[in-house]
Amino acid sequence: MSAQNKGLSARFGIPPLTEVRRTTAAVLVDTVGVGLMIPISLLYFTLTTDVPVAQLGAALTAATLLSLPAGLAGGAMTDRLGPRAAMVSNNVISAAGYALYLLADGVVGIFLAMLLVAVADRMYWACWSSYVHALSNGRPFERWFAFLESIKAGAMGVGAFLATAVLAVSAVTGARWLVVLNIVTCLAAALLFVLQPMAKTAAVKTSAADGDDEDPELLQAVRGWRTVLAGRTNLLFSLGQVLFSPVMLLPSVALPVLFVERWDMPVYVSTLLFALNTGIAALIQTPLSHAVRFRSRAGVICFSAGLLSASLLLMALLPERQSPLAWTVVVFVGVVLAVVDALYMPASNALMTESAPDAVRGRTVAVFQTSGAVGMAVFPVCFGFVFQYSAPLTWVLLALVIAAGGLCFAAASARLPRAVRFPEFRVAGGAVPSDDDAPGQAPRAPESRAGAE
Repeated sequence: MSAQNKGLSARFGIPPLTEVRRTTAAVLVDTVGVGLMIPISLLYFTLTTDVPVAQLGAALTAATLLSLPAGLAGGAMTDRLGPRAAMVSNNVISAAGYALYLLADGVVGIFLAMLLVAVADRMYWACWSSYVHALSNGRPFERWFAFLESIKAGAMGVGAFLATAVLAVSAVTGARWLVVLNIVTCLAAALLFVLQPMAKTAAVKTSAADGDDEDPELLQAVRGWRTVLAGRTNLLFSLGQVLFSPVMLLPSVALPVLFVERWDMPVYVSTLLFALNTGIAALIQTPLSHAVRFRSRAGVICFSAGLLSASLLLMALLPERQSPLAWTVVVFVGVVLAVVDALYMPASNALMTESAPDAVRGRTVAVFQTSGAVGMAVFPVCFGFVFQYSAPLTWVLLALVIAAGGLCFAAASARLPRAVRFPEFRVAGGAVPSDDDAPGQAPRAPESRAGAE
């Protein structure tokens, strides 16, 4: 590692850039493509086809629900073939889905395009944490996860800005070119993931040795799923993820409704809140994760839950109709959500990923992420039902739900080994190991890294 990289790693928690340059490039390219499509994922078909919006919404809902099992399949693929194969596959499937965007002109073709893209999305989330775990190769998970997530947040903002510029020139033609560009970014990212060197994971080694196992392959698969679904720890993690899932939709679903519909703020407040949230998260995620590296992961999650719950309870005290503090509230919640994302995402993914046995890590991640997807699917309905009666009651209930999610993570981690509960440990004399060790090399101190116990 260069002296410059050592300084960055020690001061800000940035992993060795020479080891992850292809992954960093893949994440950057892929997420710019995501940012290109976020503003027009549904709008595209209203611009290029005559299909009614109601049918488009129904097609999107059906595609989202039908894609949920794909996450579980992606987890099984990760355990069988390794996380890199799953990352490459989801990018190729996504490119195929967006190619159908260009060809679809009826509701059936649109549904198939949406389904392929949704399947790719589910597969991505099922294998992403496992991929980062394999990339970190025994070193602190949060350092790698937070760095790559900050790259994703920044790249998504860049993509959204480019999409705005393209659509400003031409709506219909511009939208088609955005789809073409996204196909190119998906395929380019897939190639970069192929080129990224990666050690073979323990799960793949185990899978390769299964040929000597006398048990049928189907029986081995059933056993693996039973291990994932029957464990108390995994069930608590999944429940915590369901309860925490509103965090992902607060800036895009719940808060814009309050600001625009109840407080009569301009429509662009929703995009401003999104930009504020992602921009701040991109800037603070890596250094903030580095700053809390000696804190317990469950403690970081509970702090995030408490911070957001307290903020929501404060919002319950605000008037339902307009507020002189409206813009102050927008900035406040944007900052709070960014801090919560920057703390909760690395800690929760690390805790769940590193607690899982190697042979079923992919499936464990898949169940965890699918639980979050179910929570996000249910949240808009629940929010709309309660919000129409009382905004303050909505924020109080959300505060209780998110606090309960934090407690689930705390309960799940209570009996885990110390090396799983903490990202890093202080060693005698206050020295802290850095990332300049070779991947997979034994730590220089007994309690220097995750996996020491």
